[in-house]
This record gives sequence, structure tokens and C-alpha cells, in this order.
Amino acid sequence: MGGLGLALGLWLLGSSTAVEVERVLALVNGVPILASDVELAQIAGIVPKMPQEDEASYRKAVLEALIALELRYQDLVEARLEQRVSYDWQAAWQRVVTQAGGEEELSRKLAEQGFSQGELVRLVQRAALVEAYVAKWFAPSLRVTQGELEAYYRQEFLPRWPAGQGPPPPLEQVRPQLEALVKEKKLLEQVQTWTEELARRGEVIRYSR
Repeated sequence: MGGLGLALGLWLLGSSTAVEVERVLALVNGVPILASDVELAQIAGIVPKMPQEDEASYRKAVLEALIALELRYQDLVEARLEQRVSYDWQAAWQRVVTQAGGEEELSRKLAEQGFSQGELVRLVQRAALVEAYVAKWFAPSLRVTQGELEAYYRQEFLPRWPAGQGPPPPLEQVRPQLEALVKEKKLLEQVQTWTEELARRGEVIRYSR
């Protein structure tokens, strides 16, 4: 699907009726993110669809996720890290198969949209590579202070505790679970900072929002 041009719409010429070949939704350092890429990513379920989220909003979220993925992947390639980062391919692929409803349902969805399994494999490989890089180079350095834990307990945990379940447990009783949640939050913040820096250093052009 790559290499189909940089214009927002590519059209077959010399026909009495213009036929849209492919639509570029964004450029990431010259690499196009196509409308079909968004469709493929939706099949893969790389971005969970939130309750009450309409289709247009969901497609925008998927597009932004693909832009971020392309920025991160390009950074790994530039640093020559893509061959040095190992990842669990079977686990990554199985998540996609499960989200799609099984092998048969995944094959049906791909065929229905005109995609090959190889196209999906390449997308999943890139996502798994970036995920493994983040887990190896970002996650180990994360530390949760007592102050951060107490703040999360007061500001996030207590307000969300269901009233019908009685009094909330003390901090020490839920410390391991809250530490994991705070680490996940800090990890997401670090990845977002990394991505924003890559976007500032590079060029991201959005043709569709």
C-alpha cells in the first residue's frame, strides 16, 4: 500500500468518472498514513474503542495512534535498534486474533476489506517492536515515591471507590495495585513526551482530522 503518492487524493486520469485510488490522511516525515491503514488498524484493534465513542471520533483516535507509531518506529530504525529489540511475536499476534474474534473471523474481516494477512502482520510487528522497546528502556527506570502513591490514593482511588461496597481499604492494603497503576500512568506520560519530541524534530502533516 506504500508509495501511492503524497497528495491528499490520488485519482485515475483519462476516465470519464474520477475514481479515488487511495487517500492520504497524514504524512510523517514524508511517509504517508493512508485511509486503508486506518481501516487495517481498526481490524487489528490497536486502539480500543471507548463506550459511546462515535465512528468518526474513533477513526481520528486510530489515525493519531498510527502517526505516533510511525514516529516511534522511525526513531528506532534511525537508531538502528529495530534488530536489537526482541519481542514476543506469538503473544502480539494472538492478542489481535482474540480481539478480532478468532482466526476465521479475522480472515473474513481482512478479505472483506481487501487486505492480505501479510499487511496486518507488518503492522502488528511494528506495534510489538515499539511496545517491547518501551518495556525495555522506559519501564525499568520508573520509580513510585510515597508521595505519588498517597496522592493517587487520595485523588484517584478514593473518589472512584463504589459507595455500595463499604469503606475503602487503607492504602497499605492496596499498595501493590496502586503502584502498578501509578507506574503505568508515568510510563504513558514518558512515552507521550518522547512522541511529542519526535514530532517537534520531524514533520507531521495532517490532511484529515
